Amino acid sequence: MEVSLVMVKADGSSKEVKLDRPRLIVGRDESASLRIPLAAVSRKHCEIATADDELIVRDLGSSNGTLVNGERIKERELAPGDLLTIGSVVFVVRIDGFPKKIDAADSYAAGIVSSSADAAPHAAPATGTSKTVDLKPPPGKSPAPAAAPGKKAGEEDLDDLLKDFDFGDDDDDERPASFNKKK
Repeated sequence: MEVSLVMVKADGSSKEVKLDRPRLIVGRDESASLRIPLAAVSRKHCEIATADDELIVRDLGSSNGTLVNGERIKERELAPGDLLTIGSVVFVVRIDGFPKKIDAADSYAAGIVSSSADAAPHAAPATGTSKTVDLKPPPGKSPAPAAAPGKKAGEEDLDDLLKDFDFGDDDDDERPASFNKKK
């Protein structure tokens, strides 16, 4: 089973992250396989695991919850096209290439609108047990101010935080050595 999460944004852009490990932890903690350094994301927010041709997401007691298709879950099997919302980040689940086409803006709107009724402010992605995807800005870049115009005080500006984000899927030579290790 080939699994990826497609992070979608309000501006219609998207980025696909292939999940090539049987289990990964998503959270704010530096040890998370998929690190999302946003206040709305718990240190160990959720776990995504594959077993017996099933893709399962489990909330790990997060403060703001893990949502699938707008519903706060404890554990749920994921299907192609499901919307996974973690903090203010929305992912579309892609399994074995389906869904083929994703409308990023519509998916983002559906993930955020439905999640706002069920949880507090939100957050976002990535992959593997030994590969850590970190949403920290690159060296020399500073994170966005705490409150951008139209934002509440203390609310992160996800677009600013992610604008220079590199999922590390472009060139193996630029990845940390630990990223390229096989299971």
